[in-house]
Amino acid sequence: MAHDGTDSGGHHNGLPLTIAAVLFLVLRLFAVSGYDWHTAFAVLHTMDVDDSISIVMGTLMADPLAAALYLALLTPVAVLWLWMSLHEARQPDAGATAESRRPARPGLKSGILLLLGALVPLSAYIWSFHAWWLLLTALAVGIALFAIGYGTKADGRLRLLALGAGRRLGLLILVGWLVAAATVRTPWVPLERVDLRNGAHLRGYVLQAEPGFLKLLTEHPREFRILTDQEVTSREEIQGH
Repeated sequence: MAHDGTDSGGHHNGLPLTIAAVLFLVLRLFAVSGYDWHTAFAVLHTMDVDDSISIVMGTLMADPLAAALYLALLTPVAVLWLWMSLHEARQPDAGATAESRRPARPGLKSGILLLLGALVPLSAYIWSFHAWWLLLTALAVGIALFAIGYGTKADGRLRLLALGAGRRLGLLILVGWLVAAATVRTPWVPLERVDLRNGAHLRGYVLQAEPGFLKLLTEHPREFRILTDQEVTSREEIQGH
């Protein structure tokens, strides 16, 4: 039987991961460059394939507000996802065919990994920023999601919307990452103060440091600078910006 580009659960697979990954990097490139073509072209030459993990992880870690929003949504969704997987596993449909019994959601192991992937950064964020309000926010979001999914009518629009979103959680997470890539202007490296030999100083992000020079993206406005080692007297990472 021919396939129409949908998965075994009947849902469209969306963008191939390779295309999504390229789109993510392109959006990050323009976002950190202030959507200026010339600056983005200069920054492009500092990016390397080996930097991909740093770029992905640094997208949210570099912006505390974006990270808090992402974790406040991801954590309760991961808990609800795992709970729904356990609930469905205990109620197999004996009369269903093998095709219809294929899970619409990831299995138990995937649910556990998703939950760990949310709880570890959530705990680190709360510990680092003393942001206990984030735990309360995630709890409130979780209660709201549970109420929508299980406190509404079985055939109600909210219930169907919640279940549909649950079955497409992977796609929603991917869309969330792309939105973050396009909106988070903070690069994937720490903000630094660079003191110059002439007495001036710059605030920016060192995108590349090679023997003899630094490639710096200034904070405000976003400009690409190449500084020689003779021009730079000291560098200091700025915490809590």
